[in-house]
Amino acid sequence: MNPVIVLYAKAGCHLCDEVRAHLEDLSAEHGITFDEVDIRRDADVFERYRYRIPVITVDGVERLEGRIGANELRELVDDLRRRQP
Repeated sequence: MNPVIVLYAKAGCHLCDEVRAHLEDLSAEHGITFDEVDIRRDADVFERYRYRIPVITVDGVERLEGRIGANELRELVDDLRRRQP
């Protein structure tokens, strides 16, 4: 089963835009999929993540947040791929 990767973000967030671009590159390269949640659509989600975005969760577990570099994302994806049967 593929891991569920979610990017919590909002429009106008340049850090979110950068992470989205990196995830799209990794998606094309490795066939991973990810969902994106606009934190402004839910008050509880907004309160949880508003000062921390972008935030990436894997299977509901927070893994990365804030200034996330391409190398950190690549390491996360590599780790996820190694764990798959």
